[in-house]
Amino acid sequence: MTALLPDTKDKAMEKIIRDVMHRGVVTCGVDKTAAEVARIMLDNDVSALVVIDERLNACGIISKTDLIGYYGKDLALITAEDIMSPKILTVSPDTLVYEAVQLMLAHRVHQLVIVTQADAHRRPVAIFTTGDAVALMAGKSDPQSEAQMRCSECLRKILSIGPDEGAEYKGQYENS
Repeated sequence: MTALLPDTKDKAMEKIIRDVMHRGVVTCGVDKTAAEVARIMLDNDVSALVVIDERLNACGIISKTDLIGYYGKDLALITAEDIMSPKILTVSPDTLVYEAVQLMLAHRVHQLVIVTQADAHRRPVAIFTTGDAVALMAGKSDPQSEAQMRCSECLRKILSIGPDEGAEYKGQYENS
């Protein structure tokens, strides 16, 4: 059994982000209110979301910890741009998982935004979290979380519902 450990370690060291990242990323525009940001986080069961500009480039990140700093304030007067941390750590989908984990540790962050870069654009395509790293350590290699599966299932249901059948869902996702 000891002979398997080095092989396992070597394979783990060779994994790339593309194979383990959460495909898709929850985003919001810079002009969303803090109340809308909270709703988006809650509806999508995420602990952070990427803030995008009008050209769909990643320009910041908001964590739940950032958001609760505004608890008790008038959330309608606070925008995502006010809350976001403009310093986001990004990596490409071809980054080694080991390197991504080391980057998170060095900068003491819980998530990395995976971006595709073309010219001056930084388009967010996924997110890699400390939870993903822990799941890999536990031997789980499926990149899709339970929350994402629920979200995907819900989206499929919404898209397949006709206008009359969907009346019961109207309003449920209007603020997202």
